[in-house]
Amino acid sequence: MKTKIKLLIVLALALLPVTAASAKGPVTRHVSAGARDPFASFSLTATIFADGTMMGQYTDQFPQIGGGFHAVLNCVSIVGNDAWVSGVIISGTADGQDLTGLPVATRVRDNGVSANDPPDDVSFSFIGDPTPCTEHVDYPLFTSPQGQVVIK
Repeated sequence: MKTKIKLLIVLALALLPVTAASAKGPVTRHVSAGARDPFASFSLTATIFADGTMMGQYTDQFPQIGGGFHAVLNCVSIVGNDAWVSGVIISGTADGQDLTGLPVATRVRDNGVSANDPPDDVSFSFIGDPTPCTEHVDYPLFTSPQGQVVIK
């Protein structure tokens, strides 16, 4: 399962505009995450460039309540093996409610890639939370045995 998620992440990264990196300088930090559980699935990619600009995308699907969203990230903060991201939902619904325009944030933890390392951790999507990712909110983390988080 991890191989499939890594492949999806690589494919998602390949879709990022090539001109973005050259216009903003080299990439200095990068976060990618993909997770799936019986209740939801999400993926995110986020990049910090040498000039300090940040960009990324984040999707979360939650079929148990009918919905999901796609967000554009505008904040990425990495401390050690933890990363916080936040942005704005550009399309999506949850339980029949339009989520477009709402802020969203989450946190992920990279616990390594070895089979001997513990599984990576992810948090829920916090929709409506305007707190920027640089505040490092202590969002609860949950083990994601079928997920992969990579922080570079």
